[in-house]
Amino acid sequence: MAHYDGITLPDDLYYQPDDHLWVRLDGTHAWVGLDDMAQRSAGTISAVRLKPAGRPIAKGKPFGTMEAGKYVGPLKAPISGLVIEINPDVMSQPGLLNQDPYGKAWLLLIEPEDAARDLAGLISGADLQPWLTTSVTDWRQRGLLKG
Repeated sequence: MAHYDGITLPDDLYYQPDDHLWVRLDGTHAWVGLDDMAQRSAGTISAVRLKPAGRPIAKGKPFGTMEAGKYVGPLKAPISGLVIEINPDVMSQPGLLNQDPYGKAWLLLIEPEDAARDLAGLISGADLQPWLTTSVTDWRQRGLLKG
């Protein structure tokens, strides 16, 4: 587990460094969600819109949007593949992303196209703590992280 300044990142996940989404591999499937740093920066999340299941998504391309306060922005896929399921609970209760970003508030379940290729570009393992420390420090200096 990586910790820094109140932010926690489980070390069994892979993290998309620009958009702060996580990926958890589970056999031949991958779960995708929003990391703790992103949800804290966003504040209270008021709406989530996701493309429906059954559609392919490409790494780096939007698969939905998130709203928080005056912010409305895209959610960009950290991994390519076929969306098997979207989380209806997050769609109806977007605040779950603030309450349980690594549990009940997953966003997508994907059948990856090429997990090894896509995960190679994400942050994990020994790189996680230095990345978290640098990111939190930078975001605090820029006023992007509250609390």
